Amino acid sequence: MTINPSSLSSSKVAQMLGSQRVIVMIGSGGVGKTTSSVALAVAAARAGRKVGLLSIDPAKRLADALGIRLGHELSVVHIPGASEAGGSLRAAMLDQKIVFDNMVRKHAPSERIAEKILKDPMYIAASTNLSGPLEYMALARLQELVDDPSMDLVILDTPPDTHALDFLGRPNVLAGFLEGKVMSKILKPVVFAGRLGLSGIATMSEKLLGGVTSVTGFGALKKFGEFILLMQEVIEGFHKSGERVIEILKRPSSSFIIVVVPTRASVRSAQHLVDQLNELQYSLDGVIFNRALPNQSHSGHDKLEGTEKEIIKTRSKGESAVISELRDHASRNHRNANLWTISIAEKTEDLCSVDAIVKLSDELMTAP
Repeated sequence: MTINPSSLSSSKVAQMLGSQRVIVMIGSGGVGKTTSSVALAVAAARAGRKVGLLSIDPAKRLADALGIRLGHELSVVHIPGASEAGGSLRAAMLDQKIVFDNMVRKHAPSERIAEKILKDPMYIAASTNLSGPLEYMALARLQELVDDPSMDLVILDTPPDTHALDFLGRPNVLAGFLEGKVMSKILKPVVFAGRLGLSGIATMSEKLLGGVTSVTGFGALKKFGEFILLMQEVIEGFHKSGERVIEILKRPSSSFIIVVVPTRASVRSAQHLVDQLNELQYSLDGVIFNRALPNQSHSGHDKLEGTEKEIIKTRSKGESAVISELRDHASRNHRNANLWTISIAEKTEDLCSVDAIVKLSDELMTAP
């Protein structure tokens, strides 16, 4: 199917893909969010834009949908019709360890200190096991892609909604690491000593340390304090990076899209996301309802008979109700006059192929 240029001006999806710099896809698990992210990226590339697609979905379905092996570095995805239109698509999976390492190299005060941090056992443990770092690493990686002048549009495929907005509401968790009550009690005397230089830690008295060393062992505490002192500028770098990306995501050129299926449970989850976006002051620009009944099923169930008729009739009624409910909820809670909603019919074919994704992308682009 070839996209008709006249349809591009009337389609809100096409207008969004043609004008925005960043699109963030959010939704609960199993609603087709990754597939929708890929389809939008393909549609934009085929419309002539140079697109970067980043997935932080732990399920790694993005690579499956594209049929290629993806890693941290952007890989070219060959899309029929994209190069002819002047567009392109490059995609990557997030590797949080590589992003963390790159941030250390970028923000450490010197190459020598960066290498010292990277080899520190505490850093190695933190960079691989720190609770919930995935989303925060995504902010740093997203900034890299947005700053890349070779890209017109960056699309971010997020994890399921339980965590999708955590990193948007609390982007500076690493910068706040020293502010926790427990850590503060342990580290304040160490950091205070460190203002005199790393050697100051070794000369601090037991009285100043308030008995902490009797519990932790001074040697271990000293090493921990040294590590934190080395990391201070890196942590500040994360803080600034987080602030900058949050500022980028609140620009008019950034959009958030909720992906949902027309079921009661999924819609409740989507309503929660609507409320969170509103509270965090992010712009919700669209809602994609995946796996909906085809239009002919809604209008033609009277032609059916028996059990099949009742099943389709009941499902049609239920879908219409929850779709209207979410549309109304989104309209009430967001002042975006251009908020759009589209329904994509349930597919019988496997969507984990480029050809199938291209068909879906055309459907998204031409949806009213």
